[in-house]
Formats: sequence, structure tokens, C-alpha cells
Amino acid sequence: MSANGTIGAFPPPPGVSPNFHDPKSIAYRVIIASVLGPVVAIPLCVLRLYTKRYVLRNTGYDDYAIALATLLALAFSILAGIQTTNGLGNHVWDVPAYKYNRLMKLGAIAGAAFYQLSTLFTKVSLCLFYLRLSPFTAFRVPVYIVMLVSIIHNLLAGFCVIFVCQPMKKYWDFSITTGTCINITAYFLANACINAATDIALLILPLFLVKDYRMPLRRKIGVALLLMTGSFVCVVSLIRVQIVIKGMHSTAMDGTWGMVANFIWLLIEMWMGIVCTCLPAIHKFVRHYFGKNQDSPIVELPLPRGRIVFLLTRC
Repeated sequence: MSANGTIGAFPPPPGVSPNFHDPKSIAYRVIIASVLGPVVAIPLCVLRLYTKRYVLRNTGYDDYAIALATLLALAFSILAGIQTTNGLGNHVWDVPAYKYNRLMKLGAIAGAAFYQLSTLFTKVSLCLFYLRLSPFTAFRVPVYIVMLVSIIHNLLAGFCVIFVCQPMKKYWDFSITTGTCINITAYFLANACINAATDIALLILPLFLVKDYRMPLRRKIGVALLLMTGSFVCVVSLIRVQIVIKGMHSTAMDGTWGMVANFIWLLIEMWMGIVCTCLPAIHKFVRHYFGKNQDSPIVELPLPRGRIVFLLTRC
């Protein structure tokens, strides 16, 4: 407790006095990530929607899904900025107890829902895009499986966080001494690992789509890379797994300070997922307005059995 009666969320280490008026803070890092993400991704999402509606004239459910993902990611970015006013980025002993309770409550209810649903709609958008590329069951079934796993995982992770403690208020109100909580750090680590696994699956799937196409190797690599841009976010997902593991100790000892890195990588993961998912359509936009007056090189791809698949010309 400070001299003016303010109660801190946790006691400070020996020899350290709490500072509620001008605490040391790294909250600016969260604010920068919260601003840069939408500044970069929202214009690209708008370009994608414009291209699909007015250039390709072929708007699909994948476009509606990425629009929803963008709105939810924006909501999470705004929430992350709000959380810096509740103590995120300060040492936990410099955060008043009432702010800490508010920080944890918003994170458990709104933060989890916004993040998981934004990630879900981004992956659903990418899966729907893949489904438009090929009629072959051998390719479509794995895509459906990945999409189903993503839906189940993100919905459960988004809503089950409310029940990590019994009673629920114990998650954000440390004055409650009764009840139990699961290992919350392990919960978030498992969530990050499953998320990374589905990202890796989405990265690999295009390789099976193009491996049998009869075309020069250089062009085949180009096609695969263009299709794989939507899931390059798996690199960020793997980094976030490492961040969660490294932050286990610091978050346990000084949660409001230690969780800053995780917040930043959550924001990077969400917004980069949206950016990468929009890139194939941006490629078509650039070729239409700034390239040569010709169709995209990814038009008709002959398969060994003589069947034709139309890729990206109207996707």
C-alpha cells in the first residue's frame, strides 16, 4: 500500500517501493504495434476487396471472412491500447489492484474473443481460397480438415478461457482465495502450439496442389510461393511459441511487464496473417493496373491426366 492508501496488485520485491504516479513503463511498445498493424493491413484488405469486386468481379466468402478478421483484429488493437491504461507495460507492483483486476477481466473476456475469432476468420478465409483453386478431392479433403480443426480450436480457446478458473472471477480478482485455476501458462502455450501447427499445415498444402503441374520448375516454384504467401504467418506463430516459453518465468513474477512481448507478437501474428492472406489478390491488382496488358501467368495449369484447373485469374 502506498502512502496515499493505494493498494498495489502485488507486493514489490525487497528494497523496491511501488510507484503509482510515474512508474517505469514499456507500454509504448504495445501502442506502436497496435497502430502499425492496422496502418499496414487495413489498406491492403481494402485493396483486396476492391480487386475482387471491381477487377475480378468475383467476390467470395473468403473475402467476407477476411473483412471480419480485419474488424476483429482492429478491435483487439484498440483493446491492447486500452490495456496500457490498466497497467500493461508497468511493473506489477506499480499497478493499483483495481486496474490490474480490470486488465485481467478485459483480457479474459474481450481480448481472448477478439484474438481467437480474428485468427479463425483469417484461416477460414485462406482455406476457402484454397478450395476455390482445385476441384480434386485429394486436395480439398485436407483443406476441410484443417479448416474444421481451426474452427474447433479457436472457438474452444476463445470461450474456454473464461472457465480456466472456478469461480471465474478468480482469474482477475486475486483477493479471492477459494476455488481453483488450471495451469494458465500451459493453457496459453498449448493454444500457441496448436495455432502454429495449423499455420504450418496451411503453408504446406499449396505444395501438394502444384507438384503435379506440367510446367518449368522455375514457374512451378513461383506459383507455389505465391499461393503460400497467405500462410507465411506460421513463422510468426513459431516465434510466439518461443516467446510464451521464454516468458513463463517473467510473466509469473511480473505479469504486467512480462506479457508485453506476448501482446506484441499476438498483434504481429494477427495483422501479418491478414496481410499475407491478401497478397495473392494484391498481386492481381498490381498486374492489372501497373503490369503488362496480359493475364496473370497463373491461368491454366495442365495436369498429367489432362484436366485443367484455373488458378488466381478469378480468385
